[in-house]
Amino acid sequence: MIFFISACSVFAQQREIVLKGKTIVDGLGISNIQVMNLVTEKVTATNSNGEFQISAKEDDLIIFSSPSYEYKRHIVDSDDIAKGYFEVKLISKPIELEEVVVNKDINPEDLGIVPKGQKKYTVAERRLKQAGEFKPEMFVGMVAGLSIPIDPIINAITGRTTMLKKDLKTEKKERNLKKLKSLYQQKYFTDNLKIPADYVEGFQYYAIDDANAVAALDAGVKARLDFCLVALAQKYNELHAFETK
Repeated sequence: MIFFISACSVFAQQREIVLKGKTIVDGLGISNIQVMNLVTEKVTATNSNGEFQISAKEDDLIIFSSPSYEYKRHIVDSDDIAKGYFEVKLISKPIELEEVVVNKDINPEDLGIVPKGQKKYTVAERRLKQAGEFKPEMFVGMVAGLSIPIDPIINAITGRTTMLKKDLKTEKKERNLKKLKSLYQQKYFTDNLKIPADYVEGFQYYAIDDANAVAALDAGVKARLDFCLVALAQKYNELHAFETK
């Protein structure tokens, strides 16, 4: 009976529906906000009233981006699924300085909050580590009467481990996207790579799906990343030209 209830719960979490939503600032709907389900990679934009529709299921990560507003993320929960609707409040971006010089990054290690050299985990990595990884030999140990951790087995049965691995993959994509945007200004994509302004956002998502570009991004080798982006831009523009024929 417990397994049946767990299975039903997992099924409910996996049910995808068309969610309606609205982006607002000071009670007013905001248009032309890019909306993306980072799990399914489906993209849409808000209309003149700030309204949008996008397919999603519980625990999917919806992100909102615009040159004029702060980056926003929203994790779909059970209330959103039940209502079929949610609102997101955006914050206007502050005026950016042309150049900021930082002499040194201050981090928790410098402040003595954590020991130097300690491995740093992201939120998704920490959750997956805490959930534990199920291994077949755990069942053998259980039969033999040995003391084994039960959480990894429960998490594997209920699908929580699978969900946490998906969250980790999504978190990595989100981190890579932020890193890419911090390295290149909008005009680099339009002027250097000849990407139409309306398609820059789509190209950025396209780029972080490329293994070579991600490897260059992780390695911090900008020259290598430049080379990857030039090749990807050529392919992307060819695909776009073919689709618009």
